[in-house]
Amino acid sequence: MATTEDQARQELSDLFRGAVSDHPDVMAECLSILRLYNIDASTLFYKYEAFLLSRPSGLRAKLSTLTLDTARELRKEIQREHQAKAVVASASTPDAGKTQLGMRKGKGAISDLNGFLDGLSTPSKTPKARPTNPVARLSNTSNNANLPSPSAFATSPSSNAFSTPSKTSPLPAAASSYRPGPSKLSAPISNGHLTPNGKENLSAPSSPISVAESPSALTPKPPQPFNQRSQPLSLVETLNPHLDTVTSGVPTSSKPRVTLTTNADPKRWGYRYMFEKISQRSESLDDVIDEFAEIIKDAYGITELGDPHFVSEESIYTVGRILSPPTDNAKVNVGSLYLESSRLLGAGKRVPLRFAGTGELKVRGGAPGVKGFGVFPGCLVCVKGRNGGGGAFVVEEVLMAPPSPFAQTPADELLETQYGDKLGGEPVSMTIAVGPYTLDDDLSYAPLRALIDVAVKERPDVVILLGPFVDSQHPMIESGRVTQTPTELFKDRVTSQLSRLVDASPGTVILLVPSVRDMVSRHVAFPQAMLEKEILGLPKRIKCLPNPCTFSVNEVIIAVSSVDTLFHLRKEETFTRAEEAEPSGEPESKDGMANLVRHVLSQRTFYPIFPPPEAHASEVNLDVTHQSLLRMDGPAPDMMIMPSRLKHFSKVIDSTLVINPSFLCRSHAAGTFAKVIVHPIDRKKLESTMEVDGEADGDYRDHEVYERARSEIWRI
Repeated sequence: MATTEDQARQELSDLFRGAVSDHPDVMAECLSILRLYNIDASTLFYKYEAFLLSRPSGLRAKLSTLTLDTARELRKEIQREHQAKAVVASASTPDAGKTQLGMRKGKGAISDLNGFLDGLSTPSKTPKARPTNPVARLSNTSNNANLPSPSAFATSPSSNAFSTPSKTSPLPAAASSYRPGPSKLSAPISNGHLTPNGKENLSAPSSPISVAESPSALTPKPPQPFNQRSQPLSLVETLNPHLDTVTSGVPTSSKPRVTLTTNADPKRWGYRYMFEKISQRSESLDDVIDEFAEIIKDAYGITELGDPHFVSEESIYTVGRILSPPTDNAKVNVGSLYLESSRLLGAGKRVPLRFAGTGELKVRGGAPGVKGFGVFPGCLVCVKGRNGGGGAFVVEEVLMAPPSPFAQTPADELLETQYGDKLGGEPVSMTIAVGPYTLDDDLSYAPLRALIDVAVKERPDVVILLGPFVDSQHPMIESGRVTQTPTELFKDRVTSQLSRLVDASPGTVILLVPSVRDMVSRHVAFPQAMLEKEILGLPKRIKCLPNPCTFSVNEVIIAVSSVDTLFHLRKEETFTRAEEAEPSGEPESKDGMANLVRHVLSQRTFYPIFPPPEAHASEVNLDVTHQSLLRMDGPAPDMMIMPSRLKHFSKVIDSTLVINPSFLCRSHAAGTFAKVIVHPIDRKKLESTMEVDGEADGDYRDHEVYERARSEIWRI
């Protein structure tokens, strides 16, 4: 290889002439190939000629001019050659069977990674005994503080490999909870991760386990009739209490005041499950890593990602998925993690991860005040470090994934929606509840009836109900002490109550989202298709949505899932202490619940864990080949509904209002539900924005729902 980059440029220009010298993008791609595969310009030229000769004559003519696309195809060809050499080399060694090599993608014959989980090998060092309590955190101290410094040849993408590249953020600063821009942070962000307007009963951290799951609840208590419950319809906590709570409700004889939009295609959701092929699962998991790599490169301005298996003297950036060997009864150990690369970046192989010692490990792009980072099986990460030939990739810096961009709408459209004939400047009210909707003692659905009574009285604009509606885990259903079919039970207990609400408040939009535990759903895999209205006898005005889904109520983007993702993350996450690469000066934050939600937002999927926890796999029934339906593509949601058995909450996290209304009822006790009142943006602000812009389409404004929404948790 040429000794300097200038010599390499000159040699490439002499060999490829104007095809390279006149096109900087092609020149950059060729230089990248030379560095990555440690070859010189003449070797690359010979490989290009061989590449052309191996193609049919018709295609050869199209590829005869070296373009950027042709250079990328040539890179793939060289990658396959190196992979084939690695296969031959591994087959000639005694430990060849222990190495799992990725196979080439192909439409005709898609090959698997020799079994996705079979390639996990037991680490050489036996991990320490872990506590049996599934909620207990592991020690945050790294077990690899004294690892020797690796040394080998350099594969750094540039001479300044030890500095993190930066890219100017296209978004303006927001006066909200922590939300990093899509690039390197250049200035400290104020307010940390708290809502700018304050909230009630949420300032002090509380136990993540609700009262119903505390040790005192293990003592059997005689069931109490639902109509004798204590403190019925009482307010538990409020977010943004300074906002007005008085609403007149939807007029009795009016049509819906809000517009519902969603891009959910029923044909995509009604797939056949239990027909997965291992090759398709592998292909789907591999594509997710490549998509994440593009997000990281764009956010941090990284031009090239390396292979963590290549021995390197200098630090490189790489992207992959976190994997962990199966454990008996506890969370993963930070000392037994593996990094799985994609087939394009690292031939799909896995390498052990070791984190640098205390004071040396840094985190970049995380929330201010969060002195570390959390990982879990299936987590996609970008790490900076090196493989010195010791059989492990030593991480010295972790780059956190950026959140999605803000949702924006033209100011004139917001003015028309919020101050037009339908709303007239009135706020939009929502009622949100999550099943089960009946106690374990009977199937009378008294909690649902009480909820509908509240909705009939207040007439909210939107009622969002999440399953399960007919719970497969209900004791009476499990023991067979029922005389009705699930469909008959739904019609008798649920449809009748919803019809009562439709008759009393025709302008209320009712949305139903199923659960994988629903016996009235013919589709029990996750992602899950919507309920069938005709079979369940639901009125036409009721809308059925898939699980999960993202939809809009006017301009407000809402993301909903009925799977208890937060509880699963709580069980699987392991937290590692690290210093901030760019100290923000914010006090240390210990809001573990906010960190769990950030995993969902930054990973941009409703369920980022893979594989699901064995003890709770039946609550997910994850279909990996259709996990593209779990993606949260596009702008970040303004509101996110994440029901969980963890304690109810309303929080502003990365400018998204996140609500856990908990369950409407528990085994033998009443539960909680949520009310949300979204006030309009100040009219003068909208009009001033339009006057300053002066364009026909109007200036785009952030929705800023976190500032103008009052969220309340109520006891049923």
